[in-house]
Amino acid sequence: MKILSIILLITTFLFSSRLETIGVETSYTDVNGEDKNIIIKREKPAECFNIKFDPTVVLGGNAASSKIPEKCKRDFVTYMGKVSPIKFSDKVETYGEVEVLEFIQKATFDDNYLLVDSRTEDWFYHSTIPSAINAPYTYANKVQFAKEYDAMMELFNVKIVDGKYDYSEAKTLLLFCNGAWCGQSPEAMKQYIRHGYPEEKLKWYRGGIQSWISLGFPTIKPE
Repeated sequence: MKILSIILLITTFLFSSRLETIGVETSYTDVNGEDKNIIIKREKPAECFNIKFDPTVVLGGNAASSKIPEKCKRDFVTYMGKVSPIKFSDKVETYGEVEVLEFIQKATFDDNYLLVDSRTEDWFYHSTIPSAINAPYTYANKVQFAKEYDAMMELFNVKIVDGKYDYSEAKTLLLFCNGAWCGQSPEAMKQYIRHGYPEEKLKWYRGGIQSWISLGFPTIKPE
């Protein structure tokens, strides 16, 4: 049954990734009452493919009208990466902004809850959600970053005895990265689960930084 669930999850992910590329054809009625067909897919101008991928350009740009006050603008590039399905797995809950706020509040009084920015350090130090700690997804690769992985596990309250990991008292983690198109937090979760981290103790803020700032929530620049 578990194998079947994994196969269905992989199939769903591959199908959704394909839909992102080829689009979904549908029809609608325009303002003149005419029936029209449209293919819904992400617009990716050819000249945008070679833009350097870093915080200064992805979280920049200017899509808002010049009539909008500067303080009201939230600008960012929208074409990066592959769009993730709404669910990572059946056991990992997907969170929205209200649930993130509830999680942060809970973590204020209970250190068994930890908000985790899975992005690499350059993204984290550019800006992050208040109270988040940085655990770069690259360090989840235990083979290449054994020392860093162990340091993260200790931070997550995973006991390490004679090279063996005891996840029985592991913290509940809420992971996020740049947005629904960002693969860094999903990759981190995949690696954690592979090495034994309990899936039910992993939560995922799929919208990430882009959804967060688009709704007017504050970010901080960690020291």
